[in-house]
Amino acid sequence: MIDDTVPHLNQCCGADPKASYGPISVISCTKCEEAITVETSPFFRNPERQREHQAWRATAAWNEKMKD
Repeated sequence: MIDDTVPHLNQCCGADPKASYGPISVISCTKCEEAITVETSPFFRNPERQREHQAWRATAAWNEKMKD
């Protein structure tokens, strides 16, 4: 069963990436130092919903980059 309520990051170099989520989220590979930065503008008033939005946007950007 796949849990779609939790963002899952694709691996890079066979390792799980390191992620820091916030208004400016940074996800990086722990082996090759490949990294992305995603800036998320405020969208939700509720801080928990905003944090979830930031995590999903950053995860989607990372996973899209790892497809290449």
